[in-house]
Amino acid sequence: MKNEKIEKIELNSLYELVDRANTLFGNNRLYWFNRNKEEEVTVTYNEFYHYVRKLTLAMNEIGIKDEKVILTGETSVQWIAAYMATVFAGGVIVPLDPGLLPEEMINFINLSKAKIVVHSHTFEKFFSEREGEMPTVEKFIMTNKAFFTLEPDEEYIDEKHISYRSFLTMGDKLYKEYNKSTDADKFDFFKQETEKLSVLLFTSGTTGTSKGVMLSQRNICAVLKDIFPVFSPLTEKDLILSVLPPHHTYELATTQLAPLMFGATIAISDGLKYVVKNIKQFKPTIMTLVPLFASTFYKTILKNVEKQGKTKKLKTGIKLSNFLLKFGIDRRKKFFSDLHEVFGGRLRFLIVGGAALNPEIVTFFHSIGIQMSQGYGITECAPLISVVPLDKYNKSSCGQPMQGVRVRIEKEREEDNYGEIVVTGDNVMLGYYERPDLTAEVMTEDGWFRTGDYGYIDKKNYIYITGRKKNVIITANGKNVYPEEIESELIATPGVIDIIVYEGQSKRGLEHNAIVAEVYPDKDYIEKNGITDIKAHLQKYVDDYNRTAVPYKKIGVLKVRDTEFPKNTLRKIMRFKLDMSID
Repeated sequence: MKNEKIEKIELNSLYELVDRANTLFGNNRLYWFNRNKEEEVTVTYNEFYHYVRKLTLAMNEIGIKDEKVILTGETSVQWIAAYMATVFAGGVIVPLDPGLLPEEMINFINLSKAKIVVHSHTFEKFFSEREGEMPTVEKFIMTNKAFFTLEPDEEYIDEKHISYRSFLTMGDKLYKEYNKSTDADKFDFFKQETEKLSVLLFTSGTTGTSKGVMLSQRNICAVLKDIFPVFSPLTEKDLILSVLPPHHTYELATTQLAPLMFGATIAISDGLKYVVKNIKQFKPTIMTLVPLFASTFYKTILKNVEKQGKTKKLKTGIKLSNFLLKFGIDRRKKFFSDLHEVFGGRLRFLIVGGAALNPEIVTFFHSIGIQMSQGYGITECAPLISVVPLDKYNKSSCGQPMQGVRVRIEKEREEDNYGEIVVTGDNVMLGYYERPDLTAEVMTEDGWFRTGDYGYIDKKNYIYITGRKKNVIITANGKNVYPEEIESELIATPGVIDIIVYEGQSKRGLEHNAIVAEVYPDKDYIEKNGITDIKAHLQKYVDDYNRTAVPYKKIGVLKVRDTEFPKNTLRKIMRFKLDMSID
């Protein structure tokens, strides 16, 4: 069935999303993945629809209404189905980062007072050894992507430990009873309470603190309704490759939920190590990435072009292509067909979010015919606030506010060019779990949410982020320095993989503090170019920057790391773990 040519979609619950998708696209392929990294498996919209309904009945049977259900593990159809089934049955899903330390995992489980834990087989040993430390948990349900099947099977079951397939067996039996029943109220729990707490998200530790963000289905559906017109170029022929972990709302909204509105296919990557292989296999038309991945793709392309001695040819082709575009002549896919083949030959869109992105990367991909759109969001906003529409080009902005979101800038002083970004809309969270004090801190007197980000909005209503409020460096003379602005200028330095800018702390007192640029170098580049003194090489670029920078933004100290920066699973650098001393 063809996509509806409408500007917006009515969507009040996640069940409506799945039900609508089944009605419109039932026979379409929804999921495509590799079992044991070899055998290809596909799942249609109709198969997933019935699969989730069976699991929902099983969830209802074990009594999860208003109870917390932990969900952790790698991306899989089982992960998404468990998420949906919990919400449909009136429970509260608590997705946890599988990369958490054991103590953090246990702490969040106990903090949420979870009754059920759904986990992948990679956590079987961990939970069997330490389940005694989680007193509220009554059942553990284990998924296994390697043995995924839509068919139920009595693998094993005891009072506390259930395999996913035997759990599906429970749901299958109930589903058969339901289908025979004439009692219309049998599925009453599908009548969604969209205003209540449905999702509890513990924010990732990039600052050293975690808070439980409470979201309702109304919050999530508000984002999906806003995504609809932005993603309108998508059709049933599109395929999105999932490479980011789904416990992050960014990946969940853009990659796992939004495609269901258009009948597209979701291909599940075998893991970060296999992304290049999976791109060639699945040939995606769209991908959602974090800036690190986008930057890696960009640098890898340039390295390969240089290695082949085609740098001059590429630059000439881009100039010619850009000239023709001025007259409405698009030859990009033909001119740069070899680069398109790197991405499977069908890639049209890249959506990037999570941190600032170097504008020259956006410009490069646009020049070769791949539209790169930046978005902006925060977990507390479920998560999207703005995005550059897929059919628009803007190299520096993180987009215009979504249609259901209102944004304003609150300046501390009238003469400031920037201010804090504050937001209101149906996407804004219910609050922080069991912390009304923290909730009050982030809400304005008139009920708008304080994002903690600084930025500005131009005359065309495009938002530009200048940095995080908590990262701002306030100099001795009262000037504000936004580290992210300096980082975006220096990230393109040859030989740099990552860079963080902060105020270095001196033991001699505040007057001796200095702006520090800490760099993790590209060791392959360093070795290939015969650079023996890495710091001296990088210092030349820092000096070039300092010559044009205003005095209070000059870098005083350059640090070079031997190891990668500490990062979370979205590949964001955890600044709070850095040693910021300079003497």
